[in-house]
Amino acid sequence: MDDAPQLYLSGMGMVNAIGGSVSMVWAAAGAGINRYTLSRFVDDRGNPIRLAPVPDEVFYHPGWALDEGDFHSEPQDHAIKMALHALGQVAEQGAFPEQAPLILAMNEPELCADCLPLDKLKANLALAGHDWLSPELLRNLHTGRAAGLEAVAFAYDYLAETYPQGMVIGASDSPNHYTRLRIPEKQSRLLTLGPNDGYAPGEGAAFVVLTADPARALEENGQIIVVHPPGLARETGHWFSDEHYRGEGLDAAFKAALADYNGPAIHSIYSSMNGERYWAKEYGVAMTRSRDRLSDDVHLVHPAEYYGDLGSATAPSLLALAAFDLLKNTRAQSHLVYSSSDAGLRGALIVEKRPRAMEISKGEAI
Repeated sequence: MDDAPQLYLSGMGMVNAIGGSVSMVWAAAGAGINRYTLSRFVDDRGNPIRLAPVPDEVFYHPGWALDEGDFHSEPQDHAIKMALHALGQVAEQGAFPEQAPLILAMNEPELCADCLPLDKLKANLALAGHDWLSPELLRNLHTGRAAGLEAVAFAYDYLAETYPQGMVIGASDSPNHYTRLRIPEKQSRLLTLGPNDGYAPGEGAAFVVLTADPARALEENGQIIVVHPPGLARETGHWFSDEHYRGEGLDAAFKAALADYNGPAIHSIYSSMNGERYWAKEYGVAMTRSRDRLSDDVHLVHPAEYYGDLGSATAPSLLALAAFDLLKNTRAQSHLVYSSSDAGLRGALIVEKRPRAMEISKGEAI
């Protein structure tokens, strides 16, 4: 409907192996900088596993003396500190409303050993001065790489009218623990020494603020970013299923995301592909069946090749990078962002650049 809420990007923050902010990660990925490294973890053949860790200095910030009342593991410590780092960037932008809801993307239950602990995150948000986030309005979605896009759908369905000034969506994920690596290692999916069909788990956090008020949106040369409603679907032949893998889920997500989009042809596709051949099939199916909605020279961007597979932080990171690229790229008007979870959820959405004045006048006319 024409009078339905429209969400705009009003803030973003990020940290991962190749940079400590969205602009740094965007520049490093554009330069092809890779931060994979051999870790202390080994597979069942004794080969070291490649990871993409965040530099140690990020975790020794003097202002991040976490509440030590309850024990938390190193991955949990890292996840909390990365969340504070990325949310601090959002706060510096002044993009936040009072008592904003926070929707956290989390890994699937099967892959959530040592995930970001919600109770400890709440306690440390208060200690770090993030009282603009409401602990009572914190929600989490345990659906993996695509959870961040599911969170955008949740914001459209339930929050856009209730909290028009803004809501925060994001994730913080650290895979640096044997219990977390055990399942993909048993599936022979992790990148080790030598060439193989595996991926490098990466540490990272990313948060974005969405608002229904175009006057609050981030602006570059009079342009702001519209975040369109996501298309969500399920792939029956996923990593934890015995069903045949057909790639139909991502195709359905693409089509749902494009169904009500009438803007310019898609310039680039920001993808959650992580180096495993498994993900290429669904991309080929989805891209071929929606080819008429894409530009002739559509560009595929899969930054996990530089900062590793960020797990639950994948979709918020892709969303932020795609939006930042639109603000900096004078030739591009719209990108498609998609992310695929191990347990079957598929999500896709479109980010589009529009003149702020046009969006404000449109809102005034409604």
